[in-house]
Amino acid sequence: MSKQKKPIKTSTKKKASPTKKTTSTAKKKPTAKTSSTKKTTTAATKKTTTKKAPTKKKTTTTKAATKTTTVKKTITKKVVKKKATAKAAKVEGPLEFYLKAGEIAIKVKELLRSKVKVGASVLEVCEAGESKIKELGGLWAFPLNISINNVAAHYSAQPEDELVIQKGDIVKVDCGVHVDGYVADTAFTVSFGQDHKDIIKASEEATKAAVDLIRPGMTTDRIGTAIDDIIRSYGYRPIRELSGHQLDQNLLHGPITIPNVKGTKGIRLEEGQAFAIETFATSGTGRLIKGDIRCYIFQLNPFNIPLRLESAKRARKVILANYRYFPFTTRWIAKELPIPSTKVALNYLANKAQIKRYPVLSDIKDSIISQSEHTVYLTGNSRVVTTQPNQ
Repeated sequence: MSKQKKPIKTSTKKKASPTKKTTSTAKKKPTAKTSSTKKTTTAATKKTTTKKAPTKKKTTTTKAATKTTTVKKTITKKVVKKKATAKAAKVEGPLEFYLKAGEIAIKVKELLRSKVKVGASVLEVCEAGESKIKELGGLWAFPLNISINNVAAHYSAQPEDELVIQKGDIVKVDCGVHVDGYVADTAFTVSFGQDHKDIIKASEEATKAAVDLIRPGMTTDRIGTAIDDIIRSYGYRPIRELSGHQLDQNLLHGPITIPNVKGTKGIRLEEGQAFAIETFATSGTGRLIKGDIRCYIFQLNPFNIPLRLESAKRARKVILANYRYFPFTTRWIAKELPIPSTKVALNYLANKAQIKRYPVLSDIKDSIISQSEHTVYLTGNSRVVTTQPNQ
């Protein structure tokens, strides 16, 4: 607070100056008159001083009051501003961002369900879903995955992809959205064949059981056991190498995983953590086959080395500008560079460990796989499912 200035006192001697001049002039006149003039002057001076002093005090007090009012107004504004800022910070916490991403993912899933049908181009479905994410104000947490039959994950349409959904296919659609780095990861399965209802139900029920169980204080091994038991109760196997995963800002795969099988070491979960619960049921071995060299999804590694290949330099520049934290696909880079150059550049960058590969994941030939996934955020002694309506 500013100190109030003290009122300025008027000096009688200073104000008496004009009176002295009058007295000096009066000396030329008779003494008797001079004496009378002095008395009159003194009286007038006193009268003048008495009148002026209160006026100045009154003015000073008004100024002080005005300053006090201004200070009070300023303080009030600052307090209101601080309260508003605190309220805004509270509203825009992690859960709110997870919910925003989830709302977008829910709407995108509705669109994708209408697009995924017999005769549909996988490339067109991917492009439609990814465009919708941007239209709704989100960004891609990873390329849209369309994995068919024995393919479990990581198939995203490549440039000029000619793959078409056919009658008899079982199709997994995995969609990832982020808002300010906070992710909604969700997946569903659609069947265009016979006898696929049970396998789809197996993964859906396993995911539901995990969502019902998960909360602060729960351990990951108990969730894995529940998932394993439910999938096997339908006569199928969970895929051991695939699991749910922790989420965080600008982090798609955190250090804690949610297993799909029993017999794993348990980790106790805590409030404020977010997870993608992701279950797979297969009619095959329950193990991923090796040797599938197809790879259309990559992620930047956080270190740079000198590069000689010019196309690799250009590709890395595009990646750094647009896909620093989350996975990207060949198709996206090919929108900035020629397709042949893109494929050569990404292969070169992967061999130099500048980017990480996410190869296509499959079980044995002629097996079928279903997938179900939701994102949850742990609160208090419960959880919020961000990728389900009305949660």
